[in-house]
Amino acid sequence: MGIAARTAYWVEWWRRFGPASGNEPKLADPFGRYVIITFVKGTNMGSYEAARHIPGVSGRELSYTAKRHFSIAWLNEASADLVNAHARLDISQAWGDGTAVAADGTHMDTYLDNLLAETSVRYGKPGRLPHPVVPVAAHSPGRAGGPPG
Repeated sequence: MGIAARTAYWVEWWRRFGPASGNEPKLADPFGRYVIITFVKGTNMGSYEAARHIPGVSGRELSYTAKRHFSIAWLNEASADLVNAHARLDISQAWGDGTAVAADGTHMDTYLDNLLAETSVRYGKPGRLPHPVVPVAAHSPGRAGGPPG
């Protein structure tokens, strides 16, 4: 939730949410409430379940805010704000122009009782397969552009 709060502060994606009327929200702390709701929705947790784990909020407050201050269209706009902010970073521009990407999974050994561990069909042992997504230009030295091959 800390990362969501930091990106909300820096990018101000939380301003995309609010009452459907377009008026200013009458919540005591709209920033905090919208960050919590975004985290709750992003983790597929219900409002009442989240309230049991997050001090200072009730399930009713979270449910009310989620129903009256959020929509899929606004969530997509907030996501676009984050993607655009990432594209403006120097490191993103150094990796390429963003028109093509590649993903690769590499097996990483983990403890057997790790919640993130899964048995890989390809490697035949338990572990984790992170899939970093990077622009194609970053891993194509000598390639002048265009399709591979």
